[in-house]
Amino acid sequence: MKGKLPLYLTVAVALLALVESAFALLAPARVAGDADWNAAAAEVREGFRDGDLIVFAPYWADQTGRHHLGDKISVEMAGHADADRYPRIWELSIRGAHHPDVDGKKPARETRHGKVTVALYQQPAVAIAYDFTTHSDEARVTEAPTSGSGGGGNETPCYKELGGYRCGGVRIEPRTLEIDYAPRRGILAPASNGRVTRLEWTDIPLGTQLVGYTGLHDYYSRKNADGPVDFKLFVDGKERGKVHHLNTDGWRRLTVDTSAEAGGKHTVRVEISAPNAAWRTFGFHLEARK
Repeated sequence: MKGKLPLYLTVAVALLALVESAFALLAPARVAGDADWNAAAAEVREGFRDGDLIVFAPYWADQTGRHHLGDKISVEMAGHADADRYPRIWELSIRGAHHPDVDGKKPARETRHGKVTVALYQQPAVAIAYDFTTHSDEARVTEAPTSGSGGGGNETPCYKELGGYRCGGVRIEPRTLEIDYAPRRGILAPASNGRVTRLEWTDIPLGTQLVGYTGLHDYYSRKNADGPVDFKLFVDGKERGKVHHLNTDGWRRLTVDTSAEAGGKHTVRVEISAPNAAWRTFGFHLEARK
């Protein structure tokens, strides 16, 4: 048996080398080349309309896709919260992958350009009554002791500065966030130790829903700490929704039914706090939808 062991090892090494050689020879045949991407991008350019959304799949093909269609992709499109507001979605995909924005949807049309597939999806788009990220400069921003987070007293105003607000040692501002390794448009509102941060908008037109998304911005923040962040949503002083957000939650959706308030103007407030605020660079996006 001892004499046969080297033979087994020799055969195993030879088989491994054979498999790796086969992969090396076959791998280029699976790769989409520039000609494929150029042809796919040309189709999208020809049919693209203002208000369309462009996505790529799998996620790691995003940079290649933007290299060919980056001039059609605005910052807002790249960091979109979800696809609900877009009536048409262009998906450029390879290797049979699909973007999460088209899960469960059937394409209106689909074509192949070599290794790249272009699919066009159509859907009824939701109408936005108010985008809180766009109107972040209209908020009243304050801080208060955590123990008083349910009321309006003991508040310290945050100071408005170019492009955002300064609350003690943290800055609150609209920006493109990095949530779960993807760009997301929203408001960066880092938690403060022993304090609750409040952003309040008044005279806001509400529709049938408030739709929010929450996340923890920046890989290093998620690497260096794992404590929760509490996000609460109030309408006219009444709590209507909350999220206990953890590192593993990614880009988490919160939906609040505001059918009873639709058509009127109301006060909307969000509150952010964390038991341990170190490295809790929290971000959120909020919309009132008709």
